[in-house]
Amino acid sequence: MTDISKIVEAARILNLQNIAHGYIELEDKPELSNLDYLYWVLSQEIEMRQEAAMAKREKESKLPYKEFLKSRVNEGIAWQIDRLESLQWIDEFQNLIIIGECDKGKTSLASHLGRRALEAGEKVSYMTISRLLEIIERKDRSDRHQRQFRYITQPSVVIIDDMMYARIPDEHLPKLYHALTFLNETRSLIVITNRELSTWSNGAEDTHMVETLVSRLTAGS
Repeated sequence: MTDISKIVEAARILNLQNIAHGYIELEDKPELSNLDYLYWVLSQEIEMRQEAAMAKREKESKLPYKEFLKSRVNEGIAWQIDRLESLQWIDEFQNLIIIGECDKGKTSLASHLGRRALEAGEKVSYMTISRLLEIIERKDRSDRHQRQFRYITQPSVVIIDDMMYARIPDEHLPKLYHALTFLNETRSLIVITNRELSTWSNGAEDTHMVETLVSRLTAGS
């Protein structure tokens, strides 16, 4: 009979770390055939790896913990959420624009959909518009902000909160426009705002740029 230590050593060589470190308890299971037992052990390794990968994606996403209760929305909205939970909009590179008054659950809904994407193996990144502006403005002068900008180009879903909550300074608008246009072309965006899209250009020096940005964001939404 093979000594368990030899199995552990083989697992280490094969980089099956959960088996090698004893997180999966190797024990006799006489009710299983050799092949079934091997499948059980490998399934445990895969499950633990998937859980670890999910935890890593969730930490990196910086998604806020916001409880979302679908039971509290009306049937029409619940039906729409059911469709969004299928994540087909990610496969089709579509955007979601969530508009509503403050404290009405916009961020909770976005976080809920973001977690569904994480559970499906997608990478997600959440940030407020002020945080995005900071990264854009400093990425050419700071290695840390450059790394953060590179990271937000990797996820398949980027969630931007508080969009147009306050007027975007005119000097920041061109860089924001180019960054959002780039992100919009290569992934799905969830944009959270408390302002109707028709009012985004109010007070902006370059109203055409803002209106073009709205058109680009809504073309795939």
